[in-house]
Amino acid sequence: MVLFKTLINRDMWMNPLCDVWGVWGIYRYNTVTGQRILTSECIENFFLLMPYIVLMFWNFEEKIFGKKVYIGKIILKSIQIAFLSSLTIELLQLFLRLGTFQISDLFFNTIGGLVGGIIYFLVNAVAERIRRIRN
Repeated sequence: MVLFKTLINRDMWMNPLCDVWGVWGIYRYNTVTGQRILTSECIENFFLLMPYIVLMFWNFEEKIFGKKVYIGKIILKSIQIAFLSSLTIELLQLFLRLGTFQISDLFFNTIGGLVGGIIYFLVNAVAERIRRIRN
């Protein structure tokens, strides 16, 4: 899903550095007409890496965290993995000229990955509590 949305389903861009700062809100301003245009880029980027981080932690929990999982370790690892994954995607978009390189995409993908790590921790904590109650 991540590759399809960010690399595979894209058209070629002649100037991938035309909008480096990107869109930081849900509105983009048309400089010609002065109108606000509703855009969902920030929301899409926020939600893009959430399931990616949850599934990565779920599949590789022992390799990433070792035996004991702490919230601080989850926050640090989710920020690292989300940022590096997002940076890889953005650099591929830049070098392959598929989309534009945007700092806002890095930010919203990283925050979404952080929220995904927190969701993983909360679900894991609830599941552990349920296991303890049943035993």
